[in-house]
Amino acid sequence: MLDERLERMKRKRNCRVYFDSDSFKISDCTVAPVHDIPDVIHENQEFDFYIETNYDVYLLRIIHSQDCVVSIYPAKLDGIIYIVSSIPVSKDSMKECIQKVLHVLEIYGFPKLKNPKSNITSNI
Repeated sequence: MLDERLERMKRKRNCRVYFDSDSFKISDCTVAPVHDIPDVIHENQEFDFYIETNYDVYLLRIIHSQDCVVSIYPAKLDGIIYIVSSIPVSKDSMKECIQKVLHVLEIYGFPKLKNPKSNITSNI
């Protein structure tokens, strides 16, 4: 339990550099985009975001797709919990799509999402 807490603190400290003036709030989370979002988004185009909660930091990848699924991948040693979501997005709807994905993750414990032992996939 103590090791897990130390790992979370280490992740938050290491990811602090990604949270800057481009970051925005969604509910109780701070979201930091890794990429600029273009006006035109093509099928299967990917966008990464760091999501910081009071509990931990996660890496969210949004893939513009009609699949409407979300997958959670466990963190490896010294890694970060990786969340991949395939969902239709546009530049104007990106924040709402992120909020929708985070809402789906609540059934798995988000915003205090613990490192799963195996991959988890769910429909949105």
